[in-house]
Amino acid sequence: MVKKTSTPIEQTARLLDLVPFLLTHQGIALEDLAKQFGVTQEVILDDLNTLWMCGLPGYTPLELIDLEFDSGYVTIRNADPLAKVRALGGSEMVALALGLDLLLNGLEGLPPEVTDRIVQLSERVRSVIGSQITITEAAQTQVRAVIDRAIAERANVSIAYFSPQRDEVKERIISPFGFFTEGSFEYVEAFCDLAGATRTFRLDRINSVSSDLLPRVNSSSKESVSSPKNSQPQSTKARIMRGDRWTAESLGLSPGQVTIGESISLSAYSLDWLARTALGSCGDLVIDSPDEIRRSIVQSVESTLALYEEGAIPLAPTLR
Repeated sequence: MVKKTSTPIEQTARLLDLVPFLLTHQGIALEDLAKQFGVTQEVILDDLNTLWMCGLPGYTPLELIDLEFDSGYVTIRNADPLAKVRALGGSEMVALALGLDLLLNGLEGLPPEVTDRIVQLSERVRSVIGSQITITEAAQTQVRAVIDRAIAERANVSIAYFSPQRDEVKERIISPFGFFTEGSFEYVEAFCDLAGATRTFRLDRINSVSSDLLPRVNSSSKESVSSPKNSQPQSTKARIMRGDRWTAESLGLSPGQVTIGESISLSAYSLDWLARTALGSCGDLVIDSPDEIRRSIVQSVESTLALYEEGAIPLAPTLR
């Protein structure tokens, strides 16, 4: 498709490509030159008139590029400073190599012809950058892909997780329901079968993950997470008062499933977790039943306020 106009960036890129092309195609017809670059003759004439003003500092006829195209055929002289073909810079090549790696390792089910093309491009890029860089994955893209699939299919997944506090690796079955980034690290939020509560796992500390997903027990749309072993869910009644997205998703609900102030039924495997979620929602989540959770929330609030009154926790300047 022939372009009738160009942005300044497009024109600059075309000017850089024009010089080495014209040096190897002296006497090319204006019509053919325009077709080669996919623009109209008017656009290519504008480019040539711009090139007339280009050259080395001094800007006398001795330094400026010399062009002839009045006859309809283009010749170029005195253009040695711009004779090299435009190439990607080092940082651009690194970014391209990283992007190709992410495509190859982070996406499952790519057609063979697409995979082959990505591999070919990656090999060409690496042949240029050579040993200048070593590309390492900041996050394990294959691990992330499996966990992402578990979230989409509402399934459990088995992981081997390294705990720096205990200096050990443990097998865990988790029910993942989201990713988030904090600082320079990516985390997965999930219900941990081993802990019997919601936990966050740093993605780069997951040593391995089983590609075979496990069925999630009682995973209806209104359940928060799947069940730990030998535990039965407890029914609760709650209301979401402001429709905060985080509150809805932490309960396994989408914002579209929530009506502000309307009572909803939930199944929770950890009442402590539900109480902490209510406390952390700043009033967005109100627990109506059972009374056990309500009493726990009241006690937690009263004990926290007492610490402020005793001065054990300093007040923020805005609260003084």
